[in-house]
Amino acid sequence: MRAALATVVVAGLGAAAFWWGTEGGMALTSEAARRLDIAAAPRMLPDVPLYDQTSAKLQLSDYRGAPVVLEFIYATCPDVCLTLGTAFERLDAVLPPGVPLLSLSFDPADGLQRLGWFANRHGAEAPHWRVAGVKDPKARAALLERAGVVVIPDGVGGFVHNAGLYLIDGKGRLSRVFDPEDTKGVLDALLVIEG
Repeated sequence: MRAALATVVVAGLGAAAFWWGTEGGMALTSEAARRLDIAAAPRMLPDVPLYDQTSAKLQLSDYRGAPVVLEFIYATCPDVCLTLGTAFERLDAVLPPGVPLLSLSFDPADGLQRLGWFANRHGAEAPHWRVAGVKDPKARAALLERAGVVVIPDGVGGFVHNAGLYLIDGKGRLSRVFDPEDTKGVLDALLVIEG
């Protein structure tokens, strides 16, 4: 009887820990938990200075007043950034003109030439779709940290990083993060914001 009771108690504690650790069973990974946290409590992103593929200088705050869809990339990425670029191509074809796209590189080596190459590869045309970088390493690090973007050098000149489509609301807050292929989710969320 004691063994059965102990088993029930341990199973109950395990189930409670699982429930607590997975946001009520909704987040089975730390990435899912991060996305739920952002949706529940949108966060301001730091107002970092940017430069785009045309060498135009701008601030992240220049986008306030309307939603913007953001992705974090590096120009020479051979895999997930291609998926993100393709998702942005699809969004570029259907988004209203007042909803800009911003491909933001976290690679310090992505200067104008590389940003321009990435823009040409995906058909990004400023000012609606900018491919931009952040020169200041401290500003770049602060932006990545606030957005929850993890970037790890892979030892062969590239990076391993988490990826998503980031929805910034008109107040400059990161409000949602979607899977790289979830353009429908982005469009549905924009309808709610604009509605």
